[in-house]
Amino acid sequence: MSTAPQDQNRLTVELLQALQSNPCAINDELADHYLKRTGFICPDIRVKRLMALATQKFLTDVLADSYQVARLRQASRDRKVAAAAGGSSKPTKVVLTTQDLTLALADSGVHLCKPEYFADK
Repeated sequence: MSTAPQDQNRLTVELLQALQSNPCAINDELADHYLKRTGFICPDIRVKRLMALATQKFLTDVLADSYQVARLRQASRDRKVAAAAGGSSKPTKVVLTTQDLTLALADSGVHLCKPEYFADK
């Protein structure tokens, strides 16, 4: 689907106006702090909010993927327990682990190695 350049310009202007008036879930001070640490200096708050919005989207996607991985892992474990018990068992709570997060991040191209001293049991 191709849109006319006028439509794209209009949508861009509307997005920038929305960013000006509606702050992101990641507050401006936090976004500004991390952007400065990386050497990104821009006085335009709309650009900073656009970066914060992209960060929020990335985090939301990774957490949703992590939750799905945890649910699949837990469902597999519940099936094994039910098969061993010879019947059905009550489903347990889903617990998100670092391993679930690591698998979800790997799908996004981020490889996470936890330190040896980190306990996740």
